[in-house]
Amino acid sequence: MSKKLWVIRPEPNFINRMKDFLENEMVAIGWPAVGDLGGGLTRQQLAERLCDTYEHYLKEQKSDLAVAAGILDRFVNQVKIGDLFLVPDAGNVYIGEVTGDYTFHPELNSDSPEAGYPHWRKVKYFKDGKPFTTIKSLPLGVRRAIDCRLTVFSIHSAASAMWNFFHNHE
Repeated sequence: MSKKLWVIRPEPNFINRMKDFLENEMVAIGWPAVGDLGGGLTRQQLAERLCDTYEHYLKEQKSDLAVAAGILDRFVNQVKIGDLFLVPDAGNVYIGEVTGDYTFHPELNSDSPEAGYPHWRKVKYFKDGKPFTTIKSLPLGVRRAIDCRLTVFSIHSAASAMWNFFHNHE
């Protein structure tokens, strides 16, 4: 199957945005001060942008730079239209199909509580934006995979179990 399964946390810039995700039919990530990431930036260029922008934070946290650059690269460059996002929130899992390329929302490009999540991808949530299922009802391999604390990641190791579960519960 060519579609990938991704997990995204609904807390860009450390604030739960699940309500916004559902209302705007999108998913988003933080790192607001890096600006627009469109235009085909490579992972290395994304890392350089992070270093330039968040030097004060990343100077002492060199390992965080690689993690952050990976998150931006996955969200901007690797996620494709047609892929699925699993969004775990409050014991539930929402599932949305990616319907749009990366977009930048400059009005949300600050660290303020009202903003902080300018990097978006449009999605169409299954079940009209209601939870697809509970985390507890997911196959064990999928539950273990989504325990990873990264913001955006694929679930290669549990993909077949999740596809089977998904197709049996559509």
